[in-house]
Amino acid sequence: MARVLNDLPRWITVSVWIIANIIYFTVTYFRFDQSDEYYYTRKILGPALAWARASAAALNLNCMLILLPVCRNLVSFLRGSFQKCCNRNIRRQLDKHITFHRYIAYMICLMTVIHVGAHVFNVERYAEAYDSPTPDRELLRVLSGLGSGNSSIFLNPIREPTDPILATLRFLAGVSGIVITLSLIIMVSAATELIRRSYFEVFWFTHHLFVLFFIGLVVHGFEGIVRRQTPASVMQHNPLNCSANPSNWGKRDSSGQMRCPIPEFEGISAKAWMWTIGPMVIYIIERIVRFVRSQQRVVITK
Repeated sequence: MARVLNDLPRWITVSVWIIANIIYFTVTYFRFDQSDEYYYTRKILGPALAWARASAAALNLNCMLILLPVCRNLVSFLRGSFQKCCNRNIRRQLDKHITFHRYIAYMICLMTVIHVGAHVFNVERYAEAYDSPTPDRELLRVLSGLGSGNSSIFLNPIREPTDPILATLRFLAGVSGIVITLSLIIMVSAATELIRRSYFEVFWFTHHLFVLFFIGLVVHGFEGIVRRQTPASVMQHNPLNCSANPSNWGKRDSSGQMRCPIPEFEGISAKAWMWTIGPMVIYIIERIVRFVRSQQRVVITK
């Protein structure tokens, strides 16, 4: 019973973190799966769109948290601050900061698998949209052909039929995604208990690939590859009504009215930097404090 009470704050913290991940993942999934702004994007990409964006949202949350448990000075400061206001069992949870760091890393790995897997399908669907065998073939062909030379109209970032792998390497999102994934694989592989205990230097130096990981994460969404129909365009061009006759877009009917103007699209703004900038600043301050302290002379008295 005493052990249960001692570990209760730990499991409460872990439970809150897991619930936050589930809620944020689910809310984001249904937003991209149901919103009219992403109707045409879903027509091209299918259900992989929602899986990719929901996992990206969870990745942002966990990449925000991953650096905080390894800020030793921050943890020590919090432990001291909780000295008077919290009981000993709550303060003890701060001693589990590396364990929580590992939990977050496992969640990042899981969401990375989902995100990369979904985008593999997305790139394939973008490339095949020009000659899709689906019943929406005409709609996909029109959507993919929109906006030649006009960045406010195009939806499909792949502007011509091409190999999906070559298409991936043409975009900053593709190159940065490869860098992020490889960095994560190397860091996680070198952090296994066998390597960490037997070859600590390998674990230590490969873990500094987190610098590349975060640089790639910050720039990953700057191009706005995944696009949506603008809210103003949705008001004028209802995709639920207009998608049935893409050949009539931009044309006037017998009464002289244009019921379905050509839809306009915009890239989704990058959000990863908003989530990670705070923890990155805190970690930089942490390393500066460590460096300053390492330069101080220490006198061994006993």
